[in-house]
Amino acid sequence: MDLRDIKGELKSRVAKGLNFGIEAVEDVLNPASGLFNDFVLLKSKYNDLMYISSINTMPYDQIELGLDRLRKALLDMIDRIEEDSLKKQQVEQGLKVQALPTRRTNFFKLLDIHFQNLESISYVEIYGNDITEQSKGREAIFKIYQGLRRKLKSKTESQEIIAFFRDYFENDIGPFEVYFKNIKHLLSYVLDSEVERQFFLDTMKSLFSRYELAMILYYALAEIDPDFKGLVKKSGLLAGLGKSILLKEEHMDPFSCPS
Repeated sequence: MDLRDIKGELKSRVAKGLNFGIEAVEDVLNPASGLFNDFVLLKSKYNDLMYISSINTMPYDQIELGLDRLRKALLDMIDRIEEDSLKKQQVEQGLKVQALPTRRTNFFKLLDIHFQNLESISYVEIYGNDITEQSKGREAIFKIYQGLRRKLKSKTESQEIIAFFRDYFENDIGPFEVYFKNIKHLLSYVLDSEVERQFFLDTMKSLFSRYELAMILYYALAEIDPDFKGLVKKSGLLAGLGKSILLKEEHMDPFSCPS
């Protein structure tokens, strides 16, 4: 392979996943080259970031920002590679098998965080001074959604309904904010995972009850986070959601075809 082809192949590995790009560059880069110290520093930062993300001590948007910076740094490094920086003139065609378990491990750690966030959502009914009913997790989301549907029963205008949900989510002081942020992080991670994207997507789609999907839909329509709606549409996450539980069937229209 000539230098231009090598650089093109290395960049295609980065597109498949940052870990694939790092492994491919390490495979061809000469340890005696001037770039190798920069590469060691980049890989060390990547490993540190993966460790921090695994113990859930950093906000998800900061993890995404860190990964984006590392991708840019790796792409810049690939652009700086010269013939004498290489120890071999060929990029291995197969992806290294250890990279796949790394992405799966990170994915399932994110799923663990999702279920922790789900269990932190609670629903409480109080009559007088007494708690008459209390539930958590999926059951809580079911009851919260049904309660919101009852409140909106008299509303007929779509924009009025969406404005209600926007106000509800903007003023939420409970765990929904963290719940949706992790779903956004999961979707971003899955859509960035070219090699195992379908496996990750199928696994994600199996997680949610239809009432959870309805809440995701209205959070997306409320556009609290401008990027969330696009990720939900691109992933096809709502493909299995029946329209009958929505306040208006037309609310599904923006998500009918993944872009």
